[in-house]
Amino acid sequence: MITFKQVEAFRAVMRGRSMTEAARVLFVTQSAVSKIVQEFEREVGFELFSRRKGGLLPTASAIALHADIERVFLGLDQVVRTAERLRLGQQGQLRIAAMSTLTCGFLQSIIARFRKQHPRVSLSIETYNSHEVIGLVASGVVDFGFASIPVEIDELIAEPVWKVRCVCILPPGHRHAAKTLIRPADLRDEPFVSLGTGNTTRMAIDSLFRSENIVRRNDLDASWSIAVSSMVARGLGVSVIDPFTAEVARQGGCLVLPFEPPILYSFALIRATSAPANPLTDEFSRSVELRLTEFLSGEAENGSPARQ
Repeated sequence: MITFKQVEAFRAVMRGRSMTEAARVLFVTQSAVSKIVQEFEREVGFELFSRRKGGLLPTASAIALHADIERVFLGLDQVVRTAERLRLGQQGQLRIAAMSTLTCGFLQSIIARFRKQHPRVSLSIETYNSHEVIGLVASGVVDFGFASIPVEIDELIAEPVWKVRCVCILPPGHRHAAKTLIRPADLRDEPFVSLGTGNTTRMAIDSLFRSENIVRRNDLDASWSIAVSSMVARGLGVSVIDPFTAEVARQGGCLVLPFEPPILYSFALIRATSAPANPLTDEFSRSVELRLTEFLSGEAENGSPARQ
């Protein structure tokens, strides 16, 4: 029979990608974690990890299982939060899931303003990829989320939809620092840090460079845009990313310049059609619209025409 201890150990290994890191988090020995994970593998009836140099590689089955486990743990955490909210007499709650592009500072600025107006509303925000956000909203684990579009699930509403222009980020001291606009031809033969394979923004970027027959030195990529910006800041290459992450990149020393022709980054507020009406959700959506207008006005002042 599967035990909570087995699930907890598996989750820790998935997060740390090593028995050593899992043991540190769980305050047990590495051999104990290894034994528990082996017991878990016997219970589920399939291999969870392959041992590779430099760490553990989860199998496809392990990744699918971990996604469901994370939903369960998130649900348990919400039970605890709800109990605490009721104990403290708080007035309402919002549970939000969003992509990393929006949780590296943009949504936090909205939450800070929202909390001033609603100091007794409990609010939590979780970072997931777009596909996971959609699943969490559809399953009712969160009240709403922010995900890339299109969202092709009948049980979900994706509105309002926002579209912003991607920008080019360059490392400090780059040879194009004096330019006011970057075009694909400017990045010919440049080391280029891409978003992960399958990312819709990456697909649009790759398609544009292919259509213009521009070859980049495209041998670096990262799943999260914030990781891409960090690699650019360290001089590993240039990139084209969303303007929200680019703002963090700017703070880290990167140069941020408009990019033409436009590559749009589109996202929407996602909620379940069966979800009860919640005035707090509507108000938060209006807060996003207001903050987005302010943000893009600031981008325009910096020379980045970010809105379509």
